[in-house]
Amino acid sequence: MLQSLDTNILLYAINADCPEHRICAGLVNRALQQGDEWIIADQVWVELYRLLRNPAVLSKPLSAGEAADTIAWYRNATGWQHCAWESGMMPKLASRWSLDSFPVQRSFDLILAITLKEHGVEVLHTCNAKDFEGLGFFMVVNPLE
Repeated sequence: MLQSLDTNILLYAINADCPEHRICAGLVNRALQQGDEWIIADQVWVELYRLLRNPAVLSKPLSAGEAADTIAWYRNATGWQHCAWESGMMPKLASRWSLDSFPVQRSFDLILAITLKEHGVEVLHTCNAKDFEGLGFFMVVNPLE
């Protein structure tokens, strides 16, 4: 079963100062042991880079080099698979975001969900499960609940 991690799980696993650290670090460690059963979208790495450098998010934000090295290690040394948005996915995105009922703040979550689904993900681990409600693409698990 192919699984994935959302940005918030990785951020909390890295940030030992946050209350979510222990649980998220445990999940990331499990993913590290299972290597090829996990796939992370490149979008997650971009989001994580921005958060690791942001002083509003971390009391001690990382430098550009530290953030880049952190991302490079997770992306290249873990055995996790990679996936990315592809232009052929645009019709699936357009069918959802063209609806007046679609909340604009969920645009990046929808892109992530479509990307993961198209690459065979069956379970997404996120602390923001509500952001993926109603999409029906895969099982969403909040490790904090």
